[in-house]
Amino acid sequence: MSIEKHHVKSKLAVAYQLIHTPEIARHIPETDLLDKYSLKRMMNKHVKVYLKPDRGRKSKGVIRLERGKDNRTAIRQDSHLKYVDSKDLWAKVELLTRDKKYLIQQAIDSVTKERRHFDLRCHVLRIDGKWKLAGICGRLGARGSVVTTSHSGGTPTLIETLFTQHLKYSQKEKSEMIRKLEKCAVRTVTYVSRMYPNLKEFAVDIGIDPKKRIWIYEVNIEPLIRGNFKRLPDKTLYRKIRRMRRIAK
Repeated sequence: MSIEKHHVKSKLAVAYQLIHTPEIARHIPETDLLDKYSLKRMMNKHVKVYLKPDRGRKSKGVIRLERGKDNRTAIRQDSHLKYVDSKDLWAKVELLTRDKKYLIQQAIDSVTKERRHFDLRCHVLRIDGKWKLAGICGRLGARGSVVTTSHSGGTPTLIETLFTQHLKYSQKEKSEMIRKLEKCAVRTVTYVSRMYPNLKEFAVDIGIDPKKRIWIYEVNIEPLIRGNFKRLPDKTLYRKIRRMRRIAK
């Protein structure tokens, strides 16, 4: 798929590019443009999927669908839950998405021991021609919510706290996972940056399933740090990213 100027903020364009990048493809959940046919195919294949605005920010408009019993589908948006008969699902989805361009993505069970959804915001900048990981911020979703951003009630969390207290990782598991996350984030940005050569920073949102497999949800090309790193109880990473931004090029 060719990448043109009008694709600059398209999550789907980035996903398509990464799906066709052999080193990254195994980390990308199945993703497609949302329409009546992709909805049917994905719901038949996966128990849970996410619907995301193609150009959305701060998790606004994100919807989770979960196939249930008796031909019913659970629709969750933020902490609101409703059920619809599967034969009426597309009509309901059309109402919720309001003719906006959406993508549909395989849902990943990235949850803590308490069944709270979490993900990791990995911030990467270009310093002296090389991509460097500036920091990783854990994000815990509010109980019952399917999104993790602070704008939707999520809690930015130090990665050490997330791994040791909420995921019960050992020190060895934590160190190994941080190493894998850094490698994955930097490699991903290296490829995405070829689409946007003038940009000097990106953020990669990553989930980890119960088998410790890393999944890339999306790449943010205009990443903010106020809603993530600035809200951490320890501001060390926030200050580090601000310093690195001043020398990034």
